[in-house]
Amino acid sequence: MTQNSKILIVDDDRDLRNLVRLSLDNGKRAIREAATALEGLRRANEAPPDILLLDIGLPGHFNGFSLCESLCKDPRHHTLRVVVISGHGEAEDLEQAKRLGVVAYIVKPFSQAKLVTLIEQMENEIREMVTIVS
Repeated sequence: MTQNSKILIVDDDRDLRNLVRLSLDNGKRAIREAATALEGLRRANEAPPDILLLDIGLPGHFNGFSLCESLCKDPRHHTLRVVVISGHGEAEDLEQAKRLGVVAYIVKPFSQAKLVTLIEQMENEIREMVTIVS
């Protein structure tokens, strides 16, 4: 990939953020992290990511779904691809994710290799989209 993809990981579990970062850090990705939805919103607005890896069970009143909804309504993030990584796989959560346009829903624990493959697929789609536009 010639262009760095920008990834934002939003999860309150520091160990999981580190695991995801180590799995994805190939030197060609700009990876940022946030521990809360509000911090994730601030980081996303400072430097819009291409891909958001999002836990839905975040502390505070502003949870992962609230963050996803806020970002997806904002025109600056119209090409954002959201992947939920959650310990919850209830039908209600899956339906809400679908309504919000989430690209993939991964239930913890998960395969690091499958996550890397998913991110690579999304990066290829982004690159193709950029090629078509330019």
